[in-house]
Amino acid sequence: MARDSGNHLPMPPPPASPAGADGAPAIDGPGLARALFAAERSLVLQRDALNAINVFPVPDGDTGTNMSLTMRAACDAIRDIESQGASVGAVAMMAAHAALMGARGNSGVILSQILTGFAAFEDPAAPLDGRALADALERGRAAAYRVISSPREGTILTAITAAARAGGAASANAPAVQVLAAAAAAAQEATDRTPELLPVLKEAGVVDAGAQGLAFMLDAMARSLRGEELPAARGLGAIDASWLAATRALHDAGDRSGFCTEFVVTAPAIDTDAVRARLSSMGDSLLVVGDGDTVRVHLHTGSPEDAFAYARTLGAVSHEKAEDMEAQFQSLAARPPGPPEAKTGLAVVAVAAGPGMEALFRSLGASGVVHGGQTMNPSAGEIRDAVVAAGGANTIVLPNNKNIVLAAQQAARDLGEHVYVVATRSIPQGVAAMVAFNAEATAADNVAAMEAAIAAVHTGEVTLAARPTKIHGLDVRQGQPIALSDGDLALAAETLSDAAYECAARMLGERSGAIVTLYYGEGESAAAAEAVAERLRSDFECEAEIVDGGQPHYPYLIGVE
Repeated sequence: MARDSGNHLPMPPPPASPAGADGAPAIDGPGLARALFAAERSLVLQRDALNAINVFPVPDGDTGTNMSLTMRAACDAIRDIESQGASVGAVAMMAAHAALMGARGNSGVILSQILTGFAAFEDPAAPLDGRALADALERGRAAAYRVISSPREGTILTAITAAARAGGAASANAPAVQVLAAAAAAAQEATDRTPELLPVLKEAGVVDAGAQGLAFMLDAMARSLRGEELPAARGLGAIDASWLAATRALHDAGDRSGFCTEFVVTAPAIDTDAVRARLSSMGDSLLVVGDGDTVRVHLHTGSPEDAFAYARTLGAVSHEKAEDMEAQFQSLAARPPGPPEAKTGLAVVAVAAGPGMEALFRSLGASGVVHGGQTMNPSAGEIRDAVVAAGGANTIVLPNNKNIVLAAQQAARDLGEHVYVVATRSIPQGVAAMVAFNAEATAADNVAAMEAAIAAVHTGEVTLAARPTKIHGLDVRQGQPIALSDGDLALAAETLSDAAYECAARMLGERSGAIVTLYYGEGESAAAAEAVAERLRSDFECEAEIVDGGQPHYPYLIGVE
């Protein structure tokens, strides 16, 4: 496998670092931060190549994306740390916690644990010399193995083991940068051997994507400490066509992978062993990691709703995600071999939560959907990556939530003039914008049409009161159904159906011929939603339809236009 394309990105020379025990430069806090930034940048550069060879544990083509998003979460937490003179321990702990909260996919969760183990220094204030760095790599290896009930060699575990061993062997007489370089080289050698350890890799004709991602990270970190250039994107080959065809046939015959399901639970003293035991009956590829008060779960299951429901019995749930691995596999199988094609055309990226909502936006022409919404605000980095993945020469972003508009605008600034944000502040506005979308028109014309469409949309939201409050002098109980109209708290009701009806009725007012759309989500049924729609049709001269959005937290979202 080629190690260097000859095309490089410049790296700034590192500033002076404190001396280690052997008199050679040690790694201080800002130096570690720069090394982690380099690791993140390398994963972003190599993302598509890693996605193209992802076959284990399932061929869903997203390891590069998941690892790069996990590292982006880690690095977002330490962006300003370089100028603050923070210690190695502070940098490592901040990055590790952020990686845990932002981990994506099996590979991202394991990577977060490597960072967590790495960060557990005996003396967090001391710079990293060769010995301390080798110890940190070994802690990262041990932490990764602890969270996997049935470790498989030929994966990222093999790469971190090789890196830790090589680091330990080099640490007796080498400075930190040489220990890291030895670890990186060993990780790459171990990656090259993964097809001999995991038969599925040999059959598919690729190395393990997670192991390769870790090797890229360690190499980038070592290069940053030496002030060397960072290699540009490399070609890693592609999955063997005959293996992919055979695997597709198994999927078509009904061997479905289910949903890659993830969430974070926050509550005092969570019993991770009990959580692991309960969830193990719901699926496979289970990872339960955390510090007791914050636990992240990764699970492949056919019933993500059951896993989410169980999680809510434990505490506050956030960072929910359920991605259809069958759809991911079909997307991977449909990709042509070789490098990605040049970007063409106009793409739309929308933010939405709930399988019905995500499917709706795709059916209306969205090229990409970022999972998120109320209480689940995606970062600018996640939106930025979705725009890149959409592959459009020009891209329109629909944030669909007032709290996500700024992140979308930041992503657009980062990517340049070819990215446009239409500031949709709700799902109904986003749907109206997609209805106005014309793939044959210019980006500017589409932006104008979308902005005109959303100006005519009124939005209602039905949820449960999180705490006792007052609405227009009326006492509202905790847990009572309430409704918001265009963002303002409007009313309380005794049932969800009544809250939805009354909210829609207020927005309709004296309008005739209006169109009402009820997007029903978790906690409400199609029959209940249809009953509300029928009441509206009967009492008002309006069209009313229902859509299964499946969105969390809001049993009803209502659009009136």
